[in-house]
Amino acid sequence: MPRQTILNEIAAPIDRVWQLLSDSKEFAFWAPNIRELELEPDKFAIDTIRRFKLDVNGKIETLETRITHCIPQQMFAETPTGGSLKLHEKVESLRMIYRIEEVDKKTTNFTFTIEYEMKGFMNKMLEKVIMGTFISQLRLWFERLQTYAETGRVV
Repeated sequence: MPRQTILNEIAAPIDRVWQLLSDSKEFAFWAPNIRELELEPDKFAIDTIRRFKLDVNGKIETLETRITHCIPQQMFAETPTGGSLKLHEKVESLRMIYRIEEVDKKTTNFTFTIEYEMKGFMNKMLEKVIMGTFISQLRLWFERLQTYAETGRVV
């Protein structure tokens, strides 16, 4: 199963980084192509559904995920379950894992891991395009997460 990992050291306290990752209202400040993020129910926990409205090259697309694991202030994992991007239809399995670890009171290590298995011959052939585009967008998000957490400036 292919796996990609993104690592960032963020000069911000762990509680601030957790807030930016788990509070739906904060996402738009560091992930600029997210137009809206809703949680159902309106709390961040196992089985919470996250509904993203994304601007993808000028077109509004949706992505729905379900949180499968959650240890507050430490980690959470989610998997796609629906949406107009149809990512859930292109993968046999996909899991996104977010981990944060306190280095000291002012520094947090952030690790994002994505594990996936493509579904069907065509999706396997297009794996580099499909997942490459998705992962490059995530890299940009997490660079901006770092900037926003460290400076408080909207990016």
